Amino acid sequence: MALPRDGWQASASASSSDDPPSKAIDDDANTRWSLGHGMQPGDWFQVDLGSTQTFDQLVLDTSASSGDFVRQYEVYASDDDTSWGKPIATGPGSTVSRILLPTTTARYIRVVNKASSGSWWSIHDVSVFASDGKSTSSPGTSAGIQRKNATLPDGTKLQVTYNSGSGAATFDVPWGGTTYSYRLPGGAAAIITTHGA
Repeated sequence: MALPRDGWQASASASSSDDPPSKAIDDDANTRWSLGHGMQPGDWFQVDLGSTQTFDQLVLDTSASSGDFVRQYEVYASDDDTSWGKPIATGPGSTVSRILLPTTTARYIRVVNKASSGSWWSIHDVSVFASDGKSTSSPGTSAGIQRKNATLPDGTKLQVTYNSGSGAATFDVPWGGTTYSYRLPGGAAAIITTHGA
């Protein structure tokens, strides 16, 4: 479920004078925030949710400016806009970046660009999705293991497994007639990708 945007505020490391950060959270896919210069590592876009929220997915939609997506990102979360800690997600961007996160409770979300491009980074729409609060637990799965599934537009299926505990944990992955057991360090995530036929 998408979090309501009431009380949200957006900010960025830089902006075009015509495309301020607020245009990425105005529920209008025709408006956008844009960086105002070619992408450089360290550029960032941030959303203040207005209060502490629990969430597990972030979507950055750049469909109306399809070449202007962030090339490589890190996502951070904070309660106070000062202490950010380690990234909670990293990956390559796309026209619609659906970023699966470990279930996180925070007020601020910051996306940091990690790559250079001549294109201006733009975001037409930002959505944050609430966690259902459920952790998947099944035989062969240690406590602290959380799983989320997603299907990309090209049919690729993703299973993201996150170890929210401090110690190593194991989880099973059935594959054909065999079940494989994986060991995941505390605070680490594994992504298993399955491509359609």
